[in-house]
Amino acid sequence: MAVVVGMLLASSAWASMRCADGILSTAEDIQSVLSKCGEPDSRAREPAEVDGYGALVPNAVPVERWVYGPQNGMYYHLRFVDGRLAEVRSRRSPQ
Repeated sequence: MAVVVGMLLASSAWASMRCADGILSTAEDIQSVLSKCGEPDSRAREPAEVDGYGALVPNAVPVERWVYGPQNGMYYHLRFVDGRLAEVRSRRSPQ
């Protein structure tokens, strides 16, 4: 599991986002992001995957997707894997 999470975090290591109380970067935990940026405008949680018998699938972890914005014409999409920020994407809001 640690290897999978590590690969996900490393693949997005360049991403960051500026908030009122600091700059976010990948690998920060959820509480750190909340303290810097506050509650997101939307938040969705995908629990760790389970098999047909209700057992956790090996290496499965929960994923959360947050959206902030629009802020200065941009939406910021954050993806957390197992409680750590794995990806930040920004997209200009439609006109």
